[in-house]
Amino acid sequence: METSTQNWMNRLDGKKKLTEFTIPGTHDSATYDTIFMPAQCQKMSFTDQLNSGIRFLDFRLKRGYDADTDHVLWFYHGAVGLNLHFGQVINMLVDFLKRHPSETIIMSVKNESDPKSESKQEKFYDDFKITISNNYPSFFYRENKIPTLDQVRGKIVFVKRFATGSVDSIEDGLNLLNQWPDDSAGNFENDGIKYYVQDAYYSWGKEREDKFIQHVKPTLIEAAKGEKDRLYFNFSSGTGFSGGIIPDTTRPIDLAKVVNPLFLNYIKENPKGRYGIIPMDYPEQPNGGELINKLINSNEFTAVLV
Repeated sequence: METSTQNWMNRLDGKKKLTEFTIPGTHDSATYDTIFMPAQCQKMSFTDQLNSGIRFLDFRLKRGYDADTDHVLWFYHGAVGLNLHFGQVINMLVDFLKRHPSETIIMSVKNESDPKSESKQEKFYDDFKITISNNYPSFFYRENKIPTLDQVRGKIVFVKRFATGSVDSIEDGLNLLNQWPDDSAGNFENDGIKYYVQDAYYSWGKEREDKFIQHVKPTLIEAAKGEKDRLYFNFSSGTGFSGGIIPDTTRPIDLAKVVNPLFLNYIKENPKGRYGIIPMDYPEQPNGGELINKLINSNEFTAVLV
C-alpha cells in the first residue's frame, strides 16, 4: 500500500530546481547497522528511511581489504565498520526508485579514510565508478550543475565529497569537496554553483540546545530568505567529545533527543518555507517521524495526492 511519504515528490513542481525545495535527509545514513552507540546515528534502515520520506543520504565509505581485485567499497563511521557495502545499498535505492519514479535521491559520498596519497584517492574513485557502472548507470545523475526535479525524477543525484587524485573529475557530480566548512558554517562557490553548509558537529556549544539555537535555526532563517539558486545543507546532527564514550559526554542520540523536538516546534510555528537539505540524526524522533512530515509539508505542492 502506497503512503504519501513514499512518493511525496510527485506533488512538487518539476520545473523548479533542487535548490528551491525542503528535502529531509539523514547524516551518516548507514549507521543503523551497528550496536556501538557512539557511532550510531540512525535506527531506520535505508528502506525505512526512504519510505518515511528521506531523500538525502550521507554515505561514508572505505576500500575493502580486497578492493584491488573486487573493487568493493564498505560503509564505515570512522573506524567502525557497518556490515554493508556500496553495491548492496545502490541496489536498494534503485529498487525504491523503480517503484517510485516520481522521486529523486540525493547521494553524498565521502571517503572515510581521507587518504592524502593521490594513488589511493584515484583507487577509491575507480572503485566508485566501477560500482556505479555495474549497478544501473542510467539511474545516476552525475553532472556538475543543479538540475530541475523533472530532470532527476527516478534518479540518484551524486554529490562528491572525496578527492580523486590527479584524475580530472570536475564534471562528475556536484563538487562539495572544495571549501566545505569543517565543523562550522559558511557560503562558498564551486564551479559556478553556490552553496551554504552548516555542519557544526563538535563545536555546537556548551548546552545541547545550542546546536539548534545557535546553528540550525539561523541557517533555517537564512535559507528561507536566501538566494533561490543557492543549495543549502543544514546538519542538525552532532556529537560530543569521544562520541559519548566518556560518561556524561554527548552521543548522537543524546543530541537528537534535544535538537529534534526544538526543530519540530520551530517548523510547526513556521510551516512554509524553502529550508534546503536537512541531514538529521534519528529523524523519527520525536513522535515517530512527525519532523520528517513537517519538513516535507513545508514545500509548496502543485497537486493533491490521490
